Amino acid sequence: MTIDFMQAVAEDLDMELEVVTSDRDHFLTVQQAKEIVSRKNPPDYIITGNEKSNAGQIIRISDEAGIKIFLISNGFVFPKDIEAYGRPREKYKHWIGEMIPNNFSAGYQMGKVLINKALALNLTAQDGKIHIAAIAGAFGTHASVERVRGLQTVVGEFSDKVKLLQVFPGDWTSERAEKVGRGLFRRYKEVQIIWGANDTTAIGAMNAAISIGKTPGKDVLFGGCGWYAPAIQKIQEGTLTTSVGGHFMDGGWAMVLLNDYHHGKDFISDPIETDMFLLDKSNIEKHSIVFVKQQWSKIDFKKFSKVHNPSLKRYDFSLEAIFQQF
Repeated sequence: MTIDFMQAVAEDLDMELEVVTSDRDHFLTVQQAKEIVSRKNPPDYIITGNEKSNAGQIIRISDEAGIKIFLISNGFVFPKDIEAYGRPREKYKHWIGEMIPNNFSAGYQMGKVLINKALALNLTAQDGKIHIAAIAGAFGTHASVERVRGLQTVVGEFSDKVKLLQVFPGDWTSERAEKVGRGLFRRYKEVQIIWGANDTTAIGAMNAAISIGKTPGKDVLFGGCGWYAPAIQKIQEGTLTTSVGGHFMDGGWAMVLLNDYHHGKDFISDPIETDMFLLDKSNIEKHSIVFVKQQWSKIDFKKFSKVHNPSLKRYDFSLEAIFQQF
């Protein structure tokens, strides 16, 4: 979804996008960065994530080579990394920007919707509380850490009604989450909510629940993050309660910013904060028209650029702005 959206932006803004994949191998990504900056004709810009805190090395590699770099999806989460790298343009002048979604808010929103739904359905364990198991992403990854922190915060607000049993490592994959799910159902006989750090972990845990005869959406509630197309379908079916997302578009918005920067319109004076948005039964039909079909070519991305729209005062990458395009 991220790459398809970026490619649509590239076509509209006459940018050349090369995608280098590493399948979340954080060591391989660093090696790829070294290879890219050593090319005879390196790219003008590098856009990267921060898988297991590897972005610091990639920023250093890019900065030493004089190639501008932009960070998306995951920021720095450990104090030592925050101290070492600071903010864009502070310690590394070629690290010119970042667009990090509000992962704390995503974890919080998802948790609150699931808790309220469980309360409405009167789903409780024998102790009268709602029991929640969480399946996180990769250890040390900003998105996972912050989403879990959001869940823990909302659990604290409902402490008289909710009990967080355990946070399991899920490594972002449905296969790992299904294996974890089988184990957690053996360990905990009463679980009313499974909170997944992304949609695939939620779906993997859901498969584990189905395998032991539970009914998702009735016996156990599931929530995820990402707006993965199968997840949207499961919200429509009623087996997945919610998915929080929209951050897959950040790579495309980063390209809009870089295109403007390249043509003399620096985005630094217009800080961009991206939120994630919640999908559930109440709004899924409206959103699915756009986000299931994913016909990004219908969007005129020049409308979002200050270079192509000199009268544009502030960037608007909101859902409303996307829907206007359709």
